[in-house]
Amino acid sequence: MLLDNLSFPVGLDVNWEDADKVTIPNPYLKNWLLDTGSLTERLQAMCRQFSLQKLGQEEQILHKCEQEWLTTDNTTRWYIREVVLFGDHQPWVFARSVIPHQLVEGELSGIGSQPLGKIIFNDHRFTRSEFQLCKINSDKMARFNPDQTNATLWGRRSKFTCNEVDMLVAEVFLAQAPVYLTGSSNAG
Repeated sequence: MLLDNLSFPVGLDVNWEDADKVTIPNPYLKNWLLDTGSLTERLQAMCRQFSLQKLGQEEQILHKCEQEWLTTDNTTRWYIREVVLFGDHQPWVFARSVIPHQLVEGELSGIGSQPLGKIIFNDHRFTRSEFQLCKINSDKMARFNPDQTNATLWGRRSKFTCNEVDMLVAEVFLAQAPVYLTGSSNAG
């Protein structure tokens, strides 16, 4: 299931908090939010058919919440990359990455429509920061699950550093994501 008529960029201008200051309502959700492994690999293990839809990647102005967490100056050019990760044809994760020009032209130059995790988790030069978390009303992400409203969606973000250059990766677990299936036999 590809999503049609999505304008780029979707954006993710929300309030983020350090993970250690957030009360997460259940251990299964907490496990997903704070897992430092590859989200792509974990999602692939949860479904028969995994796919990615790239919504866009181009130079953009950052949200204030992104500027505040990244070391920025007036000379850095930033690229926004937004994708949706699907499991069994259902939109599971909206991801927004803020990537400096140096990485777009260097280590990430051949990414195309591949999952970002496929590259950064197979390159030991990338290190990950602690997580920040957000809660979003599902109405803000209704374009991905129009029939799922009035729910709380959870997101996480972290910085990945390569050769002293930071990029930001934020992921919002959409309403049909397995992260919310606490009674699932796949829990754990």
